[in-house]
Amino acid sequence: MTLEEQNEKRVRAFYDATAPGYREPLRSLQAPQVVYDLPEGMPTGGGRFEGLEDVLERFLCDFYGAFDVRFMAEEFITAGEHVVAVGRIVGKTRKAGVPVDVPFVHVWTVSEGYLQRLRGFTDTALLVQALARD
Repeated sequence: MTLEEQNEKRVRAFYDATAPGYREPLRSLQAPQVVYDLPEGMPTGGGRFEGLEDVLERFLCDFYGAFDVRFMAEEFITAGEHVVAVGRIVGKTRKAGVPVDVPFVHVWTVSEGYLQRLRGFTDTALLVQALARD
């Protein structure tokens, strides 16, 4: 298996682990010093998150506290240490069950067998609208 295939496999495993009830592997797939760069308009907080604990405690806890969703990656584009995932955030809000179906693009950097960096792009306005109806 080539390095590019290994990198894509690790990114695919990340999306498999976003399914409710299967999120424990998220920790082991990412480097302890992972960095997330997310749009400022994210309703649960955007910006830069540095380190696995920061990502889990400040971003993912709030995000999954507001949304019961799964990141459904539909296409992968791999070039060296970069893997681009194109897909949809699908599910509902936690309080009122407002449906969520929002496109995303994630650009991952994979190095030394771990997800090192995520640059995320999504329609934050649709997420805000869903929470406003919640």
